[in-house]
Amino acid sequence: MSPSYAVLAAVVLLLGWGLSSPQRLNRTLFAVLFLVPVTADPGYPIPPVWTILLASAAIACLGRLRRLDPEAPLASAGMLAFLLPAICAAAALFQWTGARALIAAVLPLLCYAVIIWHLVDEARREPDAMRQVARWLAWVGVPIALLAIYQRVTGTWPVLDQLATSNAFTAHAGPGRSAGTTGHPIIYGSYCMAMMGVSLALRGRWWQVPFAANAIGLLLSGSRSAWIGIAAALVLWYLTQQRKITARGVKTALISAGSVAVLLLVGPRAIRDVAATAAARLTNLTGSPAALARYKRSNEAWSGIWDSFQSVVFGNGPEAHVQFFQEVGVSDGQAQTFDNSYLTLWYDFGAISLIGLLVLLMIPLVKFKSIAFRMLFTGFVIQIWFFDFYLWPCAASVLILAICLGVADSPALPSPALGRRSRFSPGLALITHAEVGR
Repeated sequence: MSPSYAVLAAVVLLLGWGLSSPQRLNRTLFAVLFLVPVTADPGYPIPPVWTILLASAAIACLGRLRRLDPEAPLASAGMLAFLLPAICAAAALFQWTGARALIAAVLPLLCYAVIIWHLVDEARREPDAMRQVARWLAWVGVPIALLAIYQRVTGTWPVLDQLATSNAFTAHAGPGRSAGTTGHPIIYGSYCMAMMGVSLALRGRWWQVPFAANAIGLLLSGSRSAWIGIAAALVLWYLTQQRKITARGVKTALISAGSVAVLLLVGPRAIRDVAATAAARLTNLTGSPAALARYKRSNEAWSGIWDSFQSVVFGNGPEAHVQFFQEVGVSDGQAQTFDNSYLTLWYDFGAISLIGLLVLLMIPLVKFKSIAFRMLFTGFVIQIWFFDFYLWPCAASVLILAICLGVADSPALPSPALGRRSRFSPGLALITHAEVGR
């Protein structure tokens, strides 16, 4: 058997094991979303991002089929996620650019909707299992942080460099920065930001280990947007604490600060180099080349949005921003995107789609009081101001995991199993609800 067939057989066996139970299926789904890079192509029949999105949606559909109960109501809160692709499709009718462009633009949103539909239901059924999945993902960040350290020391991204779909997704394009397994420093920053929030909010045994490991990974990613996101999330966490200052907290802060100071003064040169790189990225945030590039892109987006009444309300059409950068572009050597998820959605699908997204984001924010949800949610909505997340499943999964944790921690949402009527005892479900409500 050739090595390629052996690897394929191993992947099939591993996938079969991962889909053998609902709990394993959910872990497999999150692992694919968070850990499989869309920047590497080992030989997929279609582009990596579509392979991962469609595979994830297929896993979610399999999970729905396994939970199928003819007597349970089909509609659920998770199906609200389908509203955004529906609104975008409706807006596209006013600026029709072809079915191909519409499918390419809406398909990612549709895949995310399917995944949310499945995972929200799973979080309602087994909230403890969903929290365990989140803690597991945080612990996965420990070996990934070791990989990130290796990437920083060697200046290479093993495997990712060899399989990269573009030179923009190699270590040479991001010198001094680590990408973990995600294939891009910003996306690795998204992962680390989320897992720091999970570790701190959900705790668990030895929670300090994944928290510290992901903090190291976040530093090595050099992702300023993720740094801003985690800073806001940590401030939110601090404000929710009943005791703002404790002896243990002060002691931990002093020990941490002292350890960092010692490492910076007498530690290995590599540590001082990392600190210098981080300081350089934090210097002149508003006047750096990346910031100036974002200003220019924002101006281009605003110009296209306000071109006419129709472009304001319904946008310029599916994939309009892609067409702009292909035909006009911004010649500054930076990524050819608007680098702002909100502006990109508005540019393509108009104000009605942007308002739809904001309303859908407000629903869980008002509904859920979970600190884990609010930390991840805060980091996500801030970070996507600085890049387009739609074709980055790992970044989108930060919001998906946040919603799942919000559902898991919400006592107001009953399990779907409690909501169905029994064919043997029609009143049993009502009695169960009455008991739960006491």
